[in-house]
Amino acid sequence: MDDLICTLALKKIKGLQNRHIFYLLDAFKNPCEIFSADKVDFIKAGLKTEYINILTNSRIIRTAFFDAIKEIEEASKNGIKIITFNSSFYPSNLRKIKAKPPILYYKGILKENLRLAVAVAGQRKPPDYALELAANITEALCSFGYSIISGLALGIDAAAHKAALKNNGYTVAYIGSGLLSPVYPPENRDLYNEIILNGGAIVSELPLYEKISSKNLVARDRLQSGSGIGTFALSSQLKSGTMKTCNFSLKQKRPVFIPEYNLGLMNSYDNLGLKSLLGCSGVFGLKLKKDFSFDINDALEEMTSAYNKIYTEKSAEDDISAQLCLFDFI
Repeated sequence: MDDLICTLALKKIKGLQNRHIFYLLDAFKNPCEIFSADKVDFIKAGLKTEYINILTNSRIIRTAFFDAIKEIEEASKNGIKIITFNSSFYPSNLRKIKAKPPILYYKGILKENLRLAVAVAGQRKPPDYALELAANITEALCSFGYSIISGLALGIDAAAHKAALKNNGYTVAYIGSGLLSPVYPPENRDLYNEIILNGGAIVSELPLYEKISSKNLVARDRLQSGSGIGTFALSSQLKSGTMKTCNFSLKQKRPVFIPEYNLGLMNSYDNLGLKSLLGCSGVFGLKLKKDFSFDINDALEEMTSAYNKIYTEKSAEDDISAQLCLFDFI
């Protein structure tokens, strides 16, 4: 057995969440060793009886492996790759967050050890000036070698992906459904294909046929922010997916950049979410001139600082033993 099959089998076991899987992976040398462990080994690892019973149930384990192998075969037939968090193709920045997924599915090309990346987020129905600003900021970021991460949604997300492609940049779209579910939103089906054809990637943490849902979209937001070293939020109402992405970014200690629109625009319904972030720790204003031109150098400096902290300070994965103790299994 290899690590991919064993890790995917762990994902197929009902009752095991990502944090439980990483606890097990920290307790054993590799994922396949977990399946050769016995009750005594699990007790030594600190598992509660509930989870020991699951992991020593031969029927459950057989079913998990059957489902894992079946999904790997199905993915292969459809040009989908599946990787574990140990793969060099797993987004480097994402590996540093606490809530990282152990498995990713993707179509297209994932760059190895991708670190220089930034998330771009905003409304699905943004004002025209925000759309234009999204395209211009994306162009500037691409010119400095940054890859563009977004969520394939209508509006700002789509504008960022398109601008990255137009400027020969690299872009990754995280989605809130499985890669063999219908493209959502259907209006972005062509963009979905363009990203793949132009050397980018469509990525999901979800099983191949998982349907779109609000819960999955929120979970997707954490991957979007976690895959970059900063997030640019260009328009947002008070309650929106963009605000969730910003909150994830701040929790992940990644800076959030918002345009400093004039007072009238900042007080508009379209930007009340951005306005609510002003003054928050980790949030930085992007100064705009009257013609909406901007200087991105300050933002680049903040992202350089964030990059240095991410890759020089003790990472979340190094601290997993402290984060996931026995009591997390309650």
